[in-house]
Amino acid sequence: MLKICTLLIMGLFAISCNSQNSLLQKKDFTKKYFDSLSNRFPDVNFTILDDSTIESTYQGNDVRHSIDNTFKEYLAEPDSIQGILHKRILVAVELYGTREDIQETKIIPIIKPVEFLEDIKNVANKMGAKKEVEGVYEKYNDQLIIVYAEDAKNSIRYLTNDDLRTLSISKDSIKAIAIKNLSNLLANIQRDGSNGTYMLTAGGNYEASIILLNNIFSKESLPVNGNFVIAIPNRGMLLITGSNDKEGIEKIKELSKKLFETGSYQVSEYLYKWNGKIFEKYN
Repeated sequence: MLKICTLLIMGLFAISCNSQNSLLQKKDFTKKYFDSLSNRFPDVNFTILDDSTIESTYQGNDVRHSIDNTFKEYLAEPDSIQGILHKRILVAVELYGTREDIQETKIIPIIKPVEFLEDIKNVANKMGAKKEVEGVYEKYNDQLIIVYAEDAKNSIRYLTNDDLRTLSISKDSIKAIAIKNLSNLLANIQRDGSNGTYMLTAGGNYEASIILLNNIFSKESLPVNGNFVIAIPNRGMLLITGSNDKEGIEKIKELSKKLFETGSYQVSEYLYKWNGKIFEKYN
């Protein structure tokens, strides 16, 4: 999981940050990202458009790399800059190489904010897309959606309706398939915390999607006071407490706010309460 400086859970969640005297400015980080891409893919023409965007021309198409989330990862772990850039290069290898066929067993559900759809459309428009992007998704609640994607080797590839047709998968069956795959993928979910306030971890990419695994939320494994209340500030963070636990609610509310504001791959700034079927916004 991408850390926000150092996350400690010892009954009470807390954040501590190591001071860095030589943090790169965003434009300098973007230049390092640009150099890494240019060195790895000399046949691709890369251009820095602004402090947050690198554009490339590949096989007649314009592709844009947004730096925002990657830069947030760097700010959280400045000493890991080489590893952070290396992961992005691995993703680019799939982008600028031959794309393999989608495997049904790797389709997973990803929890996203509803704004994600508009963001995708905006990015597609900036890239000069000739038609509207058709992602495969469904509503979870008023603030969140379930987006279906393939857990590729080094990246996450979002599915299109064409992909479903190629795989002969109906929209009615995609959710069950994806949740089963997610359960198999997250076979080693860890629980941290105590006294009715917890955090679940499972590798750093799909923690928010754990809310779709109903078998995880039991009072035996997660003893909380009241109904389950959760926070999912970003894709790699799931905080849990009980609706009757005022102290626990304040803990996850405070931590979630900090993580949402400073972390990458943001999901939601709200708390959600289990209503017997789904988690809905908790006031």
